[in-house]
Amino acid sequence: MNNPLIGPILEILKQHPNGVSEFDILKELKGALPEFCSLADEPNLCLFRQHFFIMNALYQLHINLWQEESLHLSISSTHIELISSKQVNLSSSNDISISVDEKLAAYYLDWSEYEKTDSEEVSRLIDSFYKALHVNDHKESALKTLQLSSANPSQTDIKKQYRKLAQLHHPDRGGDQATFINLRQAYETLKMAL
Repeated sequence: MNNPLIGPILEILKQHPNGVSEFDILKELKGALPEFCSLADEPNLCLFRQHFFIMNALYQLHINLWQEESLHLSISSTHIELISSKQVNLSSSNDISISVDEKLAAYYLDWSEYEKTDSEEVSRLIDSFYKALHVNDHKESALKTLQLSSANPSQTDIKKQYRKLAQLHHPDRGGDQATFINLRQAYETLKMAL
């Protein structure tokens, strides 16, 4: 698909020679293209679609600018910058994917991802993001609670250690209820982390 944002985004990049954030690109596009604000009625889906349009255009630009102009478009989550080939120390001048996450590029260049993502999928993505954030914050504590020395134990190791400690601390067997609950919370946290 020929993304209609390629021209406007290229203009924004020219206006910001030291780079720009995706958020700043989004703000400028909303000001210049009012129809860009109405890609969906549901706010989260609209934001997803705006983000997808921008990233699709950026990855198309990344490929085209390198192939046609030997310019490199650096794309990260917080900074997007157009860089001349002289400024970039590439190990292979023919490899345009050196500094790009290939999985992300493939995702955003696949227009079917845009088409199949609805409000429910966006809600699921947001929920999984917050769950992952919560799990990562509590994983180390959960490992200590279950007395697991490996930073990445297998599901079998987690379950085995949980059962061992749960039997020892179960309230019906004279164990402490608070300790038992902490063990269960740690077990649930680590299950979600797998």
